[in-house]
Amino acid sequence: MAFNHLSNLGDLGPFFSFIGWWFLPGYLSGILISIVYRILPSWRPTVPSSVSISSDQKPVFNPMFESQKAQQDWRARYHRSVAHGIVICVYLGYTLTTTYQAQDHINYYSILGLNANSLAFNSSHTTQLPPSNDVRAKLASNNTLLDEAALKSHWRKLARAFHPDKLNPPQTLQNEAEVNHWKGEVESKFIEMREAYETLSDITKQWAYDRFGPTIAQWKNCITMREYLMEGAKHSSPFYAFTLASLVLLGGIRKSDPGSFWRWTLLMLILAAESIMITSTSLTLITLFMSHIFPNRTPFEHIELLRKIFIAGSCVVTQLSGILYPIPDEEKQKKESIGESLSPLVAMVKQIEDYSSVANVEVVKLMFNDLHPIVKNDTDQNIDSGRQRENDAHQVEEIIAGLKEKMLDTFCDLKLQSDPAGQTAWIEAVNQ
Repeated sequence: MAFNHLSNLGDLGPFFSFIGWWFLPGYLSGILISIVYRILPSWRPTVPSSVSISSDQKPVFNPMFESQKAQQDWRARYHRSVAHGIVICVYLGYTLTTTYQAQDHINYYSILGLNANSLAFNSSHTTQLPPSNDVRAKLASNNTLLDEAALKSHWRKLARAFHPDKLNPPQTLQNEAEVNHWKGEVESKFIEMREAYETLSDITKQWAYDRFGPTIAQWKNCITMREYLMEGAKHSSPFYAFTLASLVLLGGIRKSDPGSFWRWTLLMLILAAESIMITSTSLTLITLFMSHIFPNRTPFEHIELLRKIFIAGSCVVTQLSGILYPIPDEEKQKKESIGESLSPLVAMVKQIEDYSSVANVEVVKLMFNDLHPIVKNDTDQNIDSGRQRENDAHQVEEIIAGLKEKMLDTFCDLKLQSDPAGQTAWIEAVNQ
């Protein structure tokens, strides 16, 4: 039940090609690059060796090394871009070729041995071909169209030639099982031919079949062209709903992607072409153009191929947007101007860092000069006891506590000396 319900929502098969377009090009381009580098080792970019320095030394800027490294990085990116483009072109050709081959000899026209678009539209309402059949006449062989009488005559010839009751099994069949299998194939083929004739002989069904394909056989409640058009639009809605949601999601994730414009443009072109081919009462110039490129195809097969082209084109634009559409010169100039404006600031930060290192050394010297008398007095007073009880932890703790107390007194003296209000009081206290 669930599978039948999903199958009635429309053709969602093309969406699975997104998976292949998302993973295969990058993976295959990496394999192609590795193969080329193994065959041609001289093409592999080599990073120049830098001068080794010790850990306590600051790195020295080497213009020659940086220039060679930038050149090799550009060469690696160029090789990667070329391999990526080759893989994408090959995969695009493979996708379109498989789609084109999958459509070969599956429409009702080929089943009856006719060229697509070789039937006169609305021929039952007039004795002469209306102007709407001009495009069909250009597509048909020898610019001739088959009216209803000619189609019926053609069907009678096929029925006499392929009717199961008028065909004898080949003599090569050896047993009854093979004969029954042959009869089953002949009957199914004849039933398929009859279904094709009944569809193409009805003007309304022929119009619907040309635009929506053999799925119209399941639309039992549709009688008029309007009903077929509404049902076909409902079956096409899942594709465009998924496509719109995908483009909106990509636009939200990659706001600065230059390929977004071309994806939307391609979608609008495909939607416009499909709308024209579906809603027109006769074949259009778009069908004429597509039929010259892909002959003996009906409009619904052209629509399916256009959707494949849109999916493949969107994936190509997404993957090659960084290569085909580089950063504009204005943004490059902005980045360069920002770098130029920050260069004096970087020099100032470097100078401040050097000054802070010198100041740190001077502070350490001043603290050593201030604390040296304290440490010296404590050492002189307790040198004998320290030598006698070198491992006594209690004595060490007392020395540390006394040192902390004297350090606190020294800190208070320094604090009073630095304060103008307390400096006078401190001098008077010392003089007393």
